[in-house]
Amino acid sequence: MAAYKKIEIAVSVCALLLCCAAARAQETPKGHLFIIGGGDRTDPVMTRFVELAGGSSARIVIVPQASEEEQDAIQGQAKQFKRLGAASAEGVIFKKGDADKKENLAKFKDAGGVFFSGGDQVRLVAFLAGTKMLEEIRRIYREGGVVGGSSAGAAIMSKVMLTGDDRMEVDGESFTAIRSSSVVVAEGFGFLPPYIVADQHFLKRKRENRLISVVLEHPGLTGIGIDEATAFIVSPDGTGQVLGNSLVSVYETFNAGPITRDESGHLAARGITLHLLKSGDTYDLKKAAPEAVK
Repeated sequence: MAAYKKIEIAVSVCALLLCCAAARAQETPKGHLFIIGGGDRTDPVMTRFVELAGGSSARIVIVPQASEEEQDAIQGQAKQFKRLGAASAEGVIFKKGDADKKENLAKFKDAGGVFFSGGDQVRLVAFLAGTKMLEEIRRIYREGGVVGGSSAGAAIMSKVMLTGDDRMEVDGESFTAIRSSSVVVAEGFGFLPPYIVADQHFLKRKRENRLISVVLEHPGLTGIGIDEATAFIVSPDGTGQVLGNSLVSVYETFNAGPITRDESGHLAARGITLHLLKSGDTYDLKKAAPEAVK
């Protein structure tokens, strides 16, 4: 548990606001984020990914390091991308510390799409954080490509990343309450705005408790829970659209308050807003920005 504590984010509202200011100062990315909540990656959903990556000329790179079975993670996903019309789909396999070898970076040169596989998001961060490879992926996103992922590949999209660990797990039961100091977070890749935290397998695995706990314990965050077989696609203008078989849940807390806790650490608040979005529905991420809140 001590190892996780070293990678926890100790964020304050001020820190979040500074991040927001820095994000505004940067060039607005021209690409799309394609965040899948895990489970089945259905053809209608993945066809849209291929279209955003360039359609029949799409070159897609699969990053499988969240999985310990990297080749298997690549094989099935590459096969689907090619069947759906992509010109090429290949993975990049490397040992920890070798991400920035020339032959690895070369695979991203002309890519129009990057896809992070599922597995362990903490493992994925350990392989890519601080690398030139991650900067290449950011470049693809800035220049108009699509960057996506499923399950662990969804969790790493936000700056405040859920690791999946519960400090208060008892007898194998996790996140049984909305409680402070229970949900372990780490620093993700931050493709999403810094005031957004993403969760996955959301309704299928009943993860409401942990996401509500995080947004209440980190004032300024809006939580987006993406269910299985469902994608949340973020356009350059900051609009997210739902595509798939289930729902996306959005928890807004900027009108909530006061946030209080009892002696057992249970968190409480009035005025939390929940949006349930079906396929085709949209949500404007800019409305959740702290500076947009009146």
